[in-house]
Amino acid sequence: MNQGSEDARIHKSTIKEVAKTAGVSISSVSRVINGYPGVHPSLHARVMRAVQELGYAIPSARQRRLESGSKIVYFILANRNLHIPFHSKILQAVETKCKENDDLLLYRSLRYSPDLPPQQLRLSEILHLKPGHSVLAPDGLILTGTTYPNFLQALKDEGIPFVLLGNNYSGETLKYDAVYFDGAQGAYDATRYLIDLGHRDIYFIGDTSLSWYSILYSGYLRAVQERGLEPVAQVKSLSDSYYSNGYLSIDMIFQQSRRVTSTFAGYDEIALGAWKALNDRNLTIPKDMSLIGFDDEDYAAFTVPPLTTVQIDVSEIGNELIRMLYRKLRDPASPNPSVRIPTTPIKRSTCWPLP
Repeated sequence: MNQGSEDARIHKSTIKEVAKTAGVSISSVSRVINGYPGVHPSLHARVMRAVQELGYAIPSARQRRLESGSKIVYFILANRNLHIPFHSKILQAVETKCKENDDLLLYRSLRYSPDLPPQQLRLSEILHLKPGHSVLAPDGLILTGTTYPNFLQALKDEGIPFVLLGNNYSGETLKYDAVYFDGAQGAYDATRYLIDLGHRDIYFIGDTSLSWYSILYSGYLRAVQERGLEPVAQVKSLSDSYYSNGYLSIDMIFQQSRRVTSTFAGYDEIALGAWKALNDRNLTIPKDMSLIGFDDEDYAAFTVPPLTTVQIDVSEIGNELIRMLYRKLRDPASPNPSVRIPTTPIKRSTCWPLP
């Protein structure tokens, strides 16, 4: 055996050296040696060539993660669909930050009942906590979608660090480990804008059994009650489709012969459904009805006329969620106070002063 071979055996290669030799990131090496699905064949070949060239001994999962310093973060979307742009934008922001830090981000969607006891939520299966899945066990979780208290309790029982989007949490307002956008203030500002334009009969649409809309409704109520106005609201969803719910809610208010001159919808897609219902009645926006949405989806600026709405800084929500989780992982004993991110009214062309 030559001297070079002996030196190679004495020197214990690291995952960082494998990544440098293969010309890839540490997280890419981790994906290959962990057998993670979806790895491109050419990437797999490059990494394995480097492993063989350096004589790298693939260690146990725990040792491998300690060696690399990389973390595994789970993005959990509960009781919701990813096609909603709001959640996918949060995911994109989190993914960008994890990539910068060479951490592995895994996405999981799940649905569960809020009535299940915490011990029946099967966390060990969902989060790969069983010994056979220890390679992909998470260091920490980011919780989005509709989250219930039983899931938080199950995570606490397992000792798994987490942070969450607070606006979709169905329990009491959280003092720690949550990021909120200021929906109540955004709804208040939107309603006050309509009041300042002379509107007194303002229709709110949003299912207040969901915390997102419950928070918005509180801001709407504060604005109308300050002026001594009567709230007019459809707070029970008439359809699982946001668009259909907006459409049916407008139909219902006309069938009840209630006078309304403006509508504040708790989500932009609800506003589009309301808009369609008005068009089908040969009513125009904003001549016959002023309309405000919420969230400022990408299409809101390109409707005809452009939709007045309330903008949420969704990317900043994602950035703050991953920053908060990193702080928690660095110092588990220190609580992270919840953060509230401002919303911004976006005045476009769907609101007119009442004659």
